Amino acid sequence: MPDFQGKFQYLSSGGAVTQEGACRLHFDKQTLTLTPDAGAALAFDLGDIDSVTAADWEVRLPLYTGRVVVLRQFGKSYDNLVHDLTEAYRDRTIQCLLLEDMSEIAHFPGNFELSGGNSASGAAEVRLYKSNLAVLPASAKSFQWRLADIDDLRFDSQAYEVTLQSGANCLKFTRLAKRTEEFATKVGESMNALATQTTQALHGMLPFLDPDQLQSCSALLREGRSASLAKLSTIHKQIPSALAANAVDKDLKPYYDLLSGHATNGFEYAGFKLIRAEDADAATPASTEAAVSETETADAADADAGAPGTLYWFLFPLVQPGTSKLANVVAWEASSRSGRATYFFRMIDPSRASELNSAGAAAVVDSAIRRLNTVLAMLNFRRRPIYLSDDELAMDPRFHRYAIAARRLPEVREVRASFLGRALHSSVEAWQSQVDTLLKKATL
Repeated sequence: MPDFQGKFQYLSSGGAVTQEGACRLHFDKQTLTLTPDAGAALAFDLGDIDSVTAADWEVRLPLYTGRVVVLRQFGKSYDNLVHDLTEAYRDRTIQCLLLEDMSEIAHFPGNFELSGGNSASGAAEVRLYKSNLAVLPASAKSFQWRLADIDDLRFDSQAYEVTLQSGANCLKFTRLAKRTEEFATKVGESMNALATQTTQALHGMLPFLDPDQLQSCSALLREGRSASLAKLSTIHKQIPSALAANAVDKDLKPYYDLLSGHATNGFEYAGFKLIRAEDADAATPASTEAAVSETETADAADADAGAPGTLYWFLFPLVQPGTSKLANVVAWEASSRSGRATYFFRMIDPSRASELNSAGAAAVVDSAIRRLNTVLAMLNFRRRPIYLSDDELAMDPRFHRYAIAARRLPEVREVRASFLGRALHSSVEAWQSQVDTLLKKATL
């Protein structure tokens, strides 16, 4: 474990010095410990740091709490401190972005500029994975994009710029120097490989589509996204029934059928994700209760056997019991063979529930589904960051990175707050009883 000696200041959120003096600094892959010559030691997870900014022989570590650790006078060890701490911080950030199990293709130093819903810019390390792109800025919060969500890639060989477009969001990379073209090429190749695998998976599920129909389906039903079955049926009327036949494991078919009976025609959604070996998360069961009914040895995403493995799911906005009116509840059913439970969420804030039965209901539901899908994709379709309680996330060291993700990402917090519960696939009778309870809970 690296060990450094120097001086520090611990600043309040307002910038006032609350502690200072000589210290020893230790850090490993997860935790930084600062031990003053006088006073109690200070320790925190590297994931609690918002950035590592080094300049003029000083290192600033702003924490999520608003406080800042300032490191100074580390002498000849300063360069090693900056290098080692930055690398440890970036690696921990990748864990907290839930990307550590993915296979890295390459990483690049450069500058970025993000515009759209959020804006940020500055120097960063960019790490490219088979299905994701992580941006690790020097002085801003890190973030990731899924390659399947990128609509366009442009390489300007004159300006040495690479621009990625995803909906209204634009991400531009500069100062990649001689590696600019390599970066553009590798991102493009990764996007093409993912598009090829996606189309092959769809062709396997929907072999009756002609080339034009398959192309239209690939554009709508992207890897990691949910698509409306009503819109898919406009491409070919047999797509919904084919997905039900080919993407639902026989042992889970009874639960799928019951959910279909609770749903309103025209509002159902389907999606899939390609599962790679590196997506598997060697996590142990979350609780004794789960040991029988939900032993998710691959918490990241449940995969079927075969290559590539695929996680399939359906989203069912449910109706109020005994009526045809939409309830403020959507059920997420992973229909692959290792799906172990159905997950239930409120679609919108209860104060807006009347909108679900208004003329604009379709747009409200579509927006709610997109929001939920975005967070699930952000979590790489792991369930535990959603269903574990705040206490379990906070107190179990195995899940601390999930706690950091939930704390740092408002979208994750919103979805956790909308989570109503899960119905385990222990038996149809027990499952139905749990569903009835959850639907009653949703009306409270």
